[in-house]
Amino acid sequence: MKIYTFEGKTEEQVIFDALKELNVKEDEMIKEIKEEEKGLLKKKKYNLNVVLKSDIINYSKELIKEITHLMGIEVNMETIRKTDQINIILHSENNNLLIGKNGKTLKALQYILKQSLLNKTNMTININVDVENYKENRKKHIERLAKKLAKEVLKTNEEIKMTSMNSYERRLVHEVLKNFKNIKTESEGEEPNRSVVIKKID
Repeated sequence: MKIYTFEGKTEEQVIFDALKELNVKEDEMIKEIKEEEKGLLKKKKYNLNVVLKSDIINYSKELIKEITHLMGIEVNMETIRKTDQINIILHSENNNLLIGKNGKTLKALQYILKQSLLNKTNMTININVDVENYKENRKKHIERLAKKLAKEVLKTNEEIKMTSMNSYERRLVHEVLKNFKNIKTESEGEEPNRSVVIKKID
């Protein structure tokens, strides 16, 4: 995976030079600009590092293919590019194995990929790996469950402690119930067994 470097006197100039030389649109590359001051007069200089999204996608697919092959799983991959994120959706006949208990295998796969990209590019790449839209379905399930449990708390006047969840899932619960009348949420416990407690307030 190649990193392209450009240098110039202004931020606009280095971006223009990159677009012209690489013959791409700005949303086709991931860039990092650093500003420096040179010499006694402290003249500003801009350094631009660029990685093409197409190179990131190709590298990511190869790494995922290598890992899943070692797991004994054959996968097909679908790529969805957004302005601020790259999404890679995995399809296989062993989705449960790819996802793991509570999404732990999927989370580990994404962590390995992000760290590998960071090591290769020295940039934080916003890339999301999912299996058959598991994450989106999980998000909707948690939101529905949180609302259902909140109604039960209001009905019974007894607090409910949800099962252990990661920080992202707990944040979902807090967010969906923050404007729920007469309900408050608190996180309790220690990682990795931290969970949300739903309580009634007067």
